[in-house]
Amino acid sequence: MPAPSAAPRPVQPVVFAPRRLRVVGVVIAVALVALSFYGWLALPREIRVLFSFSQLLTLLGVLGALVLVILGVAASSVRADADGLRVRNGLRVHHVPWARVHRVMMRPGDAWAFALLRPEDPHVEWTPDLDTQKRYLVGIQAGDGAYAREAVAELRRRHAEAGRAGATGSRGT
Repeated sequence: MPAPSAAPRPVQPVVFAPRRLRVVGVVIAVALVALSFYGWLALPREIRVLFSFSQLLTLLGVLGALVLVILGVAASSVRADADGLRVRNGLRVHHVPWARVHRVMMRPGDAWAFALLRPEDPHVEWTPDLDTQKRYLVGIQAGDGAYAREAVAELRRRHAEAGRAGATGSRGT
């Protein structure tokens, strides 16, 4: 019988999403839709009939776009797996390999966490400073308190594990 291999166990992905922002986003979206329809119904009938079909579609389109943006921001998240981070900020998604992550941070006073990124070219001489590229992690909101601090700690732990596993590669200067 062969000896069990010492292969590292696969790292299970973890997803962090803002709790309060999601609640606030849904409440605002529902309130916006409800107030819009209330405002429409509050208009006298003789004014409502002055709107053409295309004007009504335009108003509904603007309302839909506002709701989409609100819910899109509320859907922000950060997914960490063995390969790196998948960051969804609003409607945009960014993939950041662990090799590019220098540090995950959330300082007192920051609205959300962020990752300091290394240059894409590993041969570029690089020193972390104020000009370092950042990727904001809107899915980890400081307003979520202990949950946000735990999320940052977990991302730091996974980043350190990826470094020990050799995922960060060599960084020549």
